[in-house]
Amino acid sequence: MSVIRFIGLLFLFFGILASCTLAVLLVFTLARFWPLLIAVLLASLLFELIMADAGIEISASPEDRS
Repeated sequence: MSVIRFIGLLFLFFGILASCTLAVLLVFTLARFWPLLIAVLLASLLFELIMADAGIEISASPEDRS
């Protein structure tokens, strides 16, 4: 059982490491190619406007859910 737990934790560690590496590469790419940064910001703004128009609200705390 301890070997299975170790393998699971190893996969978890490599997954976290890969996601952090991807986040750093994404930030580097967006800083290097600023038109791509503008496109991502505009897409995020458009998504927020569409969500607000549809009446969908994303909350971080469970108390805000109805």
